[in-house]
Amino acid sequence: MKKLLICIGLALSLSACGSDHVIRFNLDQQQNVPDEPSYEGRSHFFFWGMWQKENYNLADLCYPRGINAVDTHWTFFDSLMGGLTMGIYAPESYSIYCN
Repeated sequence: MKKLLICIGLALSLSACGSDHVIRFNLDQQQNVPDEPSYEGRSHFFFWGMWQKENYNLADLCYPRGINAVDTHWTFFDSLMGGLTMGIYAPESYSIYCN
């Protein structure tokens, strides 16, 4: 029973999820964020985020409409991979909302 509780506690500690949401600062021009993102993907970080694999030019991605919001989040898979590799490989999912 004790081993089972330890395994459940370990599984719950590795299953943490998180989220960041960024919107534009000029709130007088801020529009409602759409329900569905315009673009979704996953960034791959290695060695505790010191080296990012890709850089994104969001101005070109949402041209000419402009960016409404950017949402980064860690899914269960992202947290699991980061925990199992102790941060050597740490993916992060993102969603980009265009106007």
